[in-house]
Amino acid sequence: MSNSESRRSFITKVAAGSYAAAGAPAILTNRSVSELCRAEPTVRYSANDQIQLALIGAGGMGVIDTNTALSIEGVKLIAACDLYDGRLTQAQEEWGEESPIVTTRDYREILARDDVDAVIVAVPDHWHKN
Repeated sequence: MSNSESRRSFITKVAAGSYAAAGAPAILTNRSVSELCRAEPTVRYSANDQIQLALIGAGGMGVIDTNTALSIEGVKLIAACDLYDGRLTQAQEEWGEESPIVTTRDYREILARDDVDAVIVAVPDHWHKN
């Protein structure tokens, strides 16, 4: 292996390419990366454009995914499903303050609802259908 093909030169080239790719939007738009990240959305949504979300599986990953979804303007959690009553109580306490959410132990009740626009399914791997 020659010096020009060493591991170190490869890592240097990858790092330089990554840096260039990360800075490309800022260079092309003549704005800093922090300005691009803080840019206000130009699209405004009406009150009828709210996404009504349901959660199936209110364990650790379900809570994280739901909190991430709720951080987006216009997303509202309306229902949660889990087999454990304690998790349903926690869901009601955490997300049901403004308006109560429906909680159930049967996922079919969530899927049968007409007012649900999107569902987060956060169940353990062994419950996933193959």
